[in-house]
Amino acid sequence: MKEGSMSNKKPHSVPVPQLYKEASRILGQLERKEGSLKTLVYGGKYKNFKKIYALLSKAWNQKSEIQQVLAASKLFHEQPNFNPHLAHILTSELLGKGSLSGNCKPIQVLLEYEEELRSLAAHHLTDVAPNYGHRNGCPRYVRVNTLIASLEAVQVQLWNEGWHPTNYDRDHTTYDDFLNLIENLQGHCYLIDYHIQDLLVFPPNTPFWDSPLYQDSAIILQDKASCIPVFISNIKPGACILDACAAPGNKTSQIAAAINDFGRVIASEKSFKRYKTLEKLLQQRGATCVFATNQDFTKLPSKLTAGVEHIFLDPTCSSSGTDLHKDEIPHKRLQNLGAFQISLLLHALSHSSVKEVVYSTCSVYAEENEEVVRTVLSQHEEFELEDLGSKLEGWKHFGKEDYEFGKCCLRTVTHIDKCHGFFVAKFIRKNPTSITDAVKKSKKDKEPGKHKASDDMDYCIKKKKKKN
Repeated sequence: MKEGSMSNKKPHSVPVPQLYKEASRILGQLERKEGSLKTLVYGGKYKNFKKIYALLSKAWNQKSEIQQVLAASKLFHEQPNFNPHLAHILTSELLGKGSLSGNCKPIQVLLEYEEELRSLAAHHLTDVAPNYGHRNGCPRYVRVNTLIASLEAVQVQLWNEGWHPTNYDRDHTTYDDFLNLIENLQGHCYLIDYHIQDLLVFPPNTPFWDSPLYQDSAIILQDKASCIPVFISNIKPGACILDACAAPGNKTSQIAAAINDFGRVIASEKSFKRYKTLEKLLQQRGATCVFATNQDFTKLPSKLTAGVEHIFLDPTCSSSGTDLHKDEIPHKRLQNLGAFQISLLLHALSHSSVKEVVYSTCSVYAEENEEVVRTVLSQHEEFELEDLGSKLEGWKHFGKEDYEFGKCCLRTVTHIDKCHGFFVAKFIRKNPTSITDAVKKSKKDKEPGKHKASDDMDYCIKKKKKKN
């Protein structure tokens, strides 16, 4: 062969495949708790989201087992400079696919330890399910995007793809009965959720990346827990709504669907990268009534938020209720998060026109949930909590009993409710008729049916020009 041909290229001169390089970078971000898997993947550089998400999902869900395999091997002892995140990704790929191809040096080095890694995996991975979903019993939830397709149309397409609904008599089925149905869900069968009628339930980790329904945004992969805030709200077509920490956009598009894309929705996101993801997803999902803005929620101009009646606040939290964060969160970190969440919630309730604020977190800690609610209630006596017990029939888990208002809040418990750990509280104004005439006028000026998201955009552009 000629010198310099691909076959003669030295391993160290061959770059690591972009898929593995980007996956190892995101794996590091996950360990540092810099975001959720979905957010980091969509905000990353690798554009085949399906491929990298599948790779990372498996690598992360087998994190402890792969780390045990690597720790027990001689790899890091003999190769101390081997990037641990890249080693994790490559090992997951090797053991999962049964092979690993590539001429770059990291792959070639790892393959030298293949026999040892496989031997250790046979011990450490024995009787371990291949993904987190099977381990904790969480099914795959799919929300029908009614902005694109009806439930009936989606079910027809699912039937064509080989899926069959498991029917049950809602009037003669308890929530416990339904949880048992989920427990026994398998094969190509699915359920319509017990509470949320446009939410479908599939066996754990069912792949939808290749489905035309997913590719056309007719369905959205969204856990049941994160659907609850919009479901328990009182928003209706024509409403004026603010989604305070909106990215990546699942909740925002659910809001738009709940009001039939008829009304005015402002979606604010402080991070530019997350804002671009939000903007892209909203466009794909047909949410034309939404105006997305790259601004800090606490600094939105009053003219933009005038007339807002409903606010959804799902702020940055410890994410301790999700499968991505199982480690204990330091108390100082929880205190800092709680203080941050309190400041945002206080600002939300300060809007003179707001009638309802739905506060939610994917955290299991009282410091981010009940403590935040207690502090804010003591400073805003014009608001009270709505009792959410009647919103979800047969629901079992509520706020902590140590708090007088605990029974008014909702909690989800992963191993029982078969969804992520979540907390939801709904603040309602005690006297909603006290909204000022000025605010009523602003609502009239922005008549829901005639308002366009572009109107808000024009205002923001004019505002920036004035500053310049």
